[in-house]
Amino acid sequence: MEATTLEQLKAQYRRSGARAGIKLDDTEMRKAIALVPDEGPVVTTPGVELRYIEGLLRLPLDSIADFSLVPASGESRCPCGRTPTALDIVAHAVGHKVHDEQLLRDTVIGVYNVFEFADEGRTAPCHRCGREFTASSYWTHEYLYA
Repeated sequence: MEATTLEQLKAQYRRSGARAGIKLDDTEMRKAIALVPDEGPVVTTPGVELRYIEGLLRLPLDSIADFSLVPASGESRCPCGRTPTALDIVAHAVGHKVHDEQLLRDTVIGVYNVFEFADEGRTAPCHRCGREFTASSYWTHEYLYA
């Protein structure tokens, strides 16, 4: 039976032995990402913020084509007026050294197709005002945290 929700897909991968995440082939990665929009409203990171992420990670200009997220319930707009995007997640990870920079770069540019399982989402501060928000999922073309 083919999974029709992310929760079903995660359960299927966990039954096969995956714990925190799994590397997928291109076809399976596309199937997983296709399930994300059913989880809530999608926020697409604007091009100017994608360029900022590239600068943070010292990536070539225009190397990130897209990076989206689904905010946790009721958190689509910050009180400062900004809509949190993947920039907030990445800037927090870089600034607080949540992961090694090379791992962040490899993840964002898609060296591996990785589906990282998220049970509680990821919290980060707004890049403008610092108020924390939670993303239930976020993804690029070859990385999915959900």
